[in-house]
Amino acid sequence: MQLCIRSIYKHFDKKIVLNHTSAVFQEGSIYSVLGRNGAGKTTLFSCISGDLFFEDGEVLLEENGVSRPLTFEDVGIVSASPVLPDFLTGYEFIHFFVKLNREKDPEESIDSYFDLVHMEAEDRHKLIKNYSYGMKNKLQLLCCLIRNPKVILLDEPLSSFDIIVSHDIKEMLLGMKEGHIIIMATHIMQLAQDMSDEIVLLREGVLEAVKESGLEGGAFEDYIIRALQEKPQGEAESVQEKEPGSAGKGSPKKQKNSPKEGRRK
Repeated sequence: MQLCIRSIYKHFDKKIVLNHTSAVFQEGSIYSVLGRNGAGKTTLFSCISGDLFFEDGEVLLEENGVSRPLTFEDVGIVSASPVLPDFLTGYEFIHFFVKLNREKDPEESIDSYFDLVHMEAEDRHKLIKNYSYGMKNKLQLLCCLIRNPKVILLDEPLSSFDIIVSHDIKEMLLGMKEGHIIIMATHIMQLAQDMSDEIVLLREGVLEAVKESGLEGGAFEDYIIRALQEKPQGEAESVQEKEPGSAGKGSPKKQKNSPKEGRRK
């Protein structure tokens, strides 16, 4: 199974956010997307999930050699700005969510889901409007785990969790690699190194994968900083791995003067 992004083009007014970029993400791997603030990481995730229209290109899921458009059931996203029903308690929300997304009664109890993210018993029965940002992100992550989609998108997934919960969630995600495609956007370079099978840069609207062989600690951080300050070398039909310091392959596609309005079909 693989997720294929083909020549995605997205702009807001005169600003091009995704510039006919392509990539292939494989099942059984965790990918980290690194980019500067405003580089378009959240926009990329919204285009993949179908939450945002894009002007050109397509997003496909390929299984057993057959490609098809993604469906709602295929994708789960944990966003940087969670939107949840404030009038429910966390327990009520997860209870209803399980009922809606499981054909049969789950073997796990509702409390067992909360145990996964170490939410205190008293917090489970508080109104969501009184939750902290971190607690709301825990609910989002639980929803994603309950649905168990094939493609999991994590927008700054661990930035609001404490050390213990972050460790447990990292272990959980590493254990979920098989049978899933996991892509996370993060500003934490150490997290990207620790968890990722592949690191991808997003700069000037173009995705470009990077091998980190021979780079550790400060050397890796220095390389990423330099790379994000440079212009991308070009675009290929999919993300191309390159050794640090080597030139990229391909050339950028010509920008359309009047991109057609449309969306992933």
